[in-house]
Amino acid sequence: MIRILVADDHPLWRRGVCDLLDGEPDLSVVGQAGDGAEALDLIRTVPADVALLDMEMPRMSGVEVTRTVRAEGLTMRLLALSAYDEPEYVSGLMDAGADGYITKERPPEMLLEAVRAVADGQGRWFVRAVPASDHTSHLSEREREVLALLAEGRPNRGIAEALFISENTVRNHLSSLYAKIDVQGAREAVAWAWRNGVIRAE
Repeated sequence: MIRILVADDHPLWRRGVCDLLDGEPDLSVVGQAGDGAEALDLIRTVPADVALLDMEMPRMSGVEVTRTVRAEGLTMRLLALSAYDEPEYVSGLMDAGADGYITKERPPEMLLEAVRAVADGQGRWFVRAVPASDHTSHLSEREREVLALLAEGRPNRGIAEALFISENTVRNHLSSLYAKIDVQGAREAVAWAWRNGVIRAE
């Protein structure tokens, strides 16, 4: 059973999300919050697997909650919800430490899929690659493909299966990619891709 905290300052919307989640046999809402400070208290005290956080809440924004959770070393998975999908906004969420992001206009089945994926340790960003640009001219076509799949939240095995290559080859491509764009790991690489317009929301 995946235990979920839901934080949103709109009671009607929050209730709808909770009803959707509780209607699934493998999902259970174990706490609700109406503002960011209350959400942070729940994350600190209520055993759960995933916190579903609206990004625009009173007292503390979802980004502030995310930064605080990560600064305190808490390991709960954090899935961000928002009406915005501008690259700078999403890259800021990634830099703060969110594990996934979904806009509120997505259909219910995509939210359910995102919750399950994030609970399973995968990122979920619902992105698509854009054509090569000046920002990616120094990357090989394969490195761009790997970056796009990485941004979808796929693990190395998933990238390997999608591209019909070995996991060792994926690791080699990632090492080369990280060096070329001067980042330390997957989260920084995907944030770089958002900031530079290499990927966009689907």
